[in-house]
Amino acid sequence: MTNQLLHTGFLDDQCLSGPLPEQWLLLPSLALTKRRFSWALTLLVVLCVVMAAQWWWDFPWLLPVLGSASGLIVLVSWFWLPLAVRHCRFLLRTEDFLLQSGVLWHKAVLIPLHRVQHVTISQGPLQKRFGLATLKVFTAGGVHAEATLADINYGVAQAFSEQLSQLIPRGDSDAQD
Repeated sequence: MTNQLLHTGFLDDQCLSGPLPEQWLLLPSLALTKRRFSWALTLLVVLCVVMAAQWWWDFPWLLPVLGSASGLIVLVSWFWLPLAVRHCRFLLRTEDFLLQSGVLWHKAVLIPLHRVQHVTISQGPLQKRFGLATLKVFTAGGVHAEATLADINYGVAQAFSEQLSQLIPRGDSDAQD
């Protein structure tokens, strides 16, 4: 089976060490619940602000327009979020870390482990409530010097952080000079 992430001519067989892209890890189902809850909470706050503005300035057209727009946003997000969660996947191999995301515009990130500087794990209030976390992998230099993997299980994030820390090559060449 061909590499689903990269064109076959991009990497030679020696680079494809460890598991191949058939063994992608996906986001947990709680990621969808958390993202829907986050959208609903944001929409609720916006509606409260608009209702306060409606009460304060008395715009008769504001509530019907906003009600229609918020209904459309809820409908689109209800179907879009499962696609976004389903299309986000990641894979840690012995020499690199792969991330893939995007529904319409696909984004693929390949991070060679020798470029990794450090790894951080963070949790927002909603992520903590659902047992999720965000894993950030910082690399050396470049315009896009970090890769972010949001809404993975906290335990998986910790395990990945430890595995990445162990797989990062340690440069002892300075000590020999």
